[in-house]
Amino acid sequence: MKRYIMLMAVIVAAFTCGLGISQKAEAGTLGTRGVWVSCFEFEELGLTDKSESGFRSNANRVFANIKKSGCNTVYFHVRAYDDAIYPSQVTGWSRYVTSTGKALPYNPLKILVELAHRNGLKFHAWMNPYRVTSKKVLDPSSAATTDRIVRQVREIVNNYAVDGIHFDDYFYPTNEKKYNKVSKTTRKKNINVMVKKVYQTVKAKSKSLKFGISPAGDISYCEKIGADVKTWLSQSGYVDYIVPQIYWSDQYILSGKKTTLFSNRLAEWRAINSRDIPMYVGLALYKTGYSLKEDPGWKKSSTNIARQLKQIRAGNTEGYVLFAYRDLIRSGAAKELKKYYKTIGKLKLNKKKKTLRTGKKYKLKASFWPTRLKGKVKWSSSNKKIATVSKTGVVKARKKGKVRIYARYGSWRKSCLIKVKKKK
Repeated sequence: MKRYIMLMAVIVAAFTCGLGISQKAEAGTLGTRGVWVSCFEFEELGLTDKSESGFRSNANRVFANIKKSGCNTVYFHVRAYDDAIYPSQVTGWSRYVTSTGKALPYNPLKILVELAHRNGLKFHAWMNPYRVTSKKVLDPSSAATTDRIVRQVREIVNNYAVDGIHFDDYFYPTNEKKYNKVSKTTRKKNINVMVKKVYQTVKAKSKSLKFGISPAGDISYCEKIGADVKTWLSQSGYVDYIVPQIYWSDQYILSGKKTTLFSNRLAEWRAINSRDIPMYVGLALYKTGYSLKEDPGWKKSSTNIARQLKQIRAGNTEGYVLFAYRDLIRSGAAKELKKYYKTIGKLKLNKKKKTLRTGKKYKLKASFWPTRLKGKVKWSSSNKKIATVSKTGVVKARKKGKVRIYARYGSWRKSCLIKVKKKK
C-alpha cells in the first residue's frame, strides 16, 4: 500500500493530472462521469507487450468495468512522453504498450476506440503536449514544438473516431533552470498560441469534436506554469470544457489549521468561469482510504467523494472525472466507492404497471444502476387485501382493485401499479 500511494504521489506531482459531451448538461446533473486511464496502469491492466487478442480482451474488461462503475467517458493516455500508442508519422511508439519500442502488428488506439464505443463510452485521447521525460519538456516558445503537437492532434482526429482531444496539466516546467527567466505573461502567451491552434485543428475536423484541458486545481499555480485558465474560461476559441484537478478533501491542513480546501477551490473555479463552459471536476479517488498527514480527511471519512459530488451537482459544474481507473477496483477504496455508487445511483423496477387476475402471481425485479451497487431491497404492498408481495418481489393478486407494490432501498423508493381483475 505504501508503495502504491508513493507511486501515485509521484505521478500526480510530476503529472498532476476530463471529458466532454456533445452538449452542455443542465445544472444539477452529472452529465459527464469520467475516469482517466493512465499509461502507468497499462502493464498491470494487461495492455503492455500483448498479442492482439490479449490486448483486445484486457481492454474490453477495463471498459466493461468502467461502464459498470457508472462512468460514461474515458480519458485514455495516448501520448505521455512525446510518443504514441499507435503507429505515428510524428513520433515513436510508447514504451507503455511496447516496452522494446518495436512496432506492434496491430493498432492499439483503433482497438481501444472501437471497444470503448461498443461499451457505450465516449473516448477522449489524453495527451501530454510538452513532456519528453519526467524532467524534460519541448520548448513551449518554439514554433516547431507547436507544429509537432498540432500535427499529432491532426493525425489522431483524422484517423480515429475519438470523441475529443484532452490535455492535462503539463505546461512550463518548474524544474528546468532555463525557463526560470521566462515571465508569467510570456509563458501564458506561448501556451495560448498552442492551445488556440489545437482548438482550431480539432474544429477543422468536426465541430462536434471536443477539446478540453485538465489543469491543476490551484489557479495561481496554473498561471505560474503558463496555463492561462482565466482566458480559457472567459474567451471563445480555446477549450470546449475544463477539468480542474481539485484533489483535496475538506479537512486539509494548511498553516496548521484545518481548511475546507476542496470547497474553497471549487468556489474559485466557479467564480472565474464567466462563459459558463462545461466544467467537470477532477476528483482524487487515488487518495481514498490512505492516511495522509497534510490531508487526513481521506482516512477519517469514507464520504469524501460522495460529498464532493453533491457539491458538484449544486452549481455550475456538470460532471466529474476520477483519477484513476485502478482505484475503481482497489480494495482500499471500497468504502468510498460504496457511498459514491449510492450518490450517483438509481433503483429500477422492470415494470411500472402490471395487470393480474386474482390468484395469479408475478415476480417484480429490482435492479441497481450502476451495476456495481449492491444491496437488499425491501418490498411492501399498499393494500395486502388486494395483493401481497414476498421478500423476493413475488406479487400475488388476491382481490379486485388497484394497489402499489413498493421496492425500497435506504431513502430510495420505486413502485409498480398493480391492477387486479377477477379471474375469468
